[in-house]
Amino acid sequence: MKSVLQVCAFGAPNPGNFIASLFALEKRLTDKGYSTIYAFAETAKDKAWCKDLCKDHRVYFLPVAKARILPQTYSVIKKIYAENDICIAHSHFELYDIPVTLMAPKNIKVFWHLHDPLPDKISGLRGILTKIQYGIMGQKATLISVSEHYRKQVVKLGFPAKQSVTILNGISLERIRPVYSNSNDRQYTFLTFCWDFYRKGTDLILDACDRMHEEGYLFNILLNGNDQTWPYVKEHYQNNIPPYIECGGPVEDVNSLYSNTLSFIQASRRETFSYAVCEAAYAGLPVISSDIAGLEWAHDLSTVVFFKKGNTDELYECMKKIVNKSWRLKGDDIRSIRDIIENSFSLKNWCEKILQIYAPYMQWQ
Repeated sequence: MKSVLQVCAFGAPNPGNFIASLFALEKRLTDKGYSTIYAFAETAKDKAWCKDLCKDHRVYFLPVAKARILPQTYSVIKKIYAENDICIAHSHFELYDIPVTLMAPKNIKVFWHLHDPLPDKISGLRGILTKIQYGIMGQKATLISVSEHYRKQVVKLGFPAKQSVTILNGISLERIRPVYSNSNDRQYTFLTFCWDFYRKGTDLILDACDRMHEEGYLFNILLNGNDQTWPYVKEHYQNNIPPYIECGGPVEDVNSLYSNTLSFIQASRRETFSYAVCEAAYAGLPVISSDIAGLEWAHDLSTVVFFKKGNTDELYECMKKIVNKSWRLKGDDIRSIRDIIENSFSLKNWCEKILQIYAPYMQWQ
C-alpha cells in the first residue's frame, strides 16, 4: 500500500488540534486506499499521545537541536524513504523542510506546511538558512500556508508563488463543548495561553491587569503557560506575583479551561492561524484579540473584539468591558458564530482542501 509521510517538528505535551487534524486526514486517506506514516521530533517520544500512536502506527523520530544541519536527520529521513512506499512527504513546522526535500526520491511529491509566523527580521545563520530554504530548496516543493500574509512573506523570500497556496486551519469541533459565558460562577475572569511570553503578548496583558488592579477592579486571570513562562512572570512582579494572577500548566481537556472563564484574551504580536481564538469563540466565550496579520478571518466573528497590536490602553479598555459586564453575548450571537465556524473551520472542510492539493499526485480508489 502506498503511503503519505507526515513529518512534524512537534512534541507538545498534549496533541491538540494539530494531531486531531492529522488523524482526521489519515482517516480520509485510509478510505482512499493510502496508509499514513509519521515522523516526529524526538521530544514527542515520551508524550502519552505519541506512545498511543506508536501502538498501531509506524512512527519515526528525528533530532531537534541543529536538525537542519545534523547528518543524523538526513540519515533517518533517508531510511524512512527506503523502508516505505511513499508517494507524498508532508513537512510541518519548517524544521525538517530542507532534509525532507533533499533526501526525497524524484517520484515523491514534497509539501511544506507553514504553521508558525516568520520573524520580522531574520539574520545570521538563521537568515542564511531561511533564504536557502525558501529561495532555493523551495523550487522542489509546494507550500501550504495557514495565513495569506505569511504566504506572501515567503514568496518575497524567493519561494515560487505558483507553488504556494493558503489553507486556513480547522479545529476539532467535537472536542469543544459550549459554555455559558454570561454565568457568574466562573473561576476566572480572563484566560490566556502564554507559552511564548513575548510573542503571545503576555507582558501587555500583565500591564493591563496591573492597571485594572490599581484602579480598584476585582478580577483574576489564568495564565496557561509552561516552565519557560514563569521566570518572565516572576521577573515582572519581582518574585511577588499578586493574587489576581494565577499560573497554570497544560491540561488534557481544554474544556476545563474554557468552561471556567468569562472571556479569552489573545494578545499576540505575531500569529498565523490561532486555534485558540477559533476554539474559544466556538465555545461561546467573548474573545479579546490583537489585530494582527493571520487573524483576518476572525473579523467575521462578532464575538471577537480587537485592539491595536501592542497597545495596552486599548487592551485595558476591552478588559474593562468584561469586568463591568457591559459586554455580554446573546444566545443568537453564539449560535451565529458556531454556524460560521462549523461551515468554514471544521476538520472535514480542512481535510477536503488538503486532499484536493494531494490529488494530482495520487490515484484515488
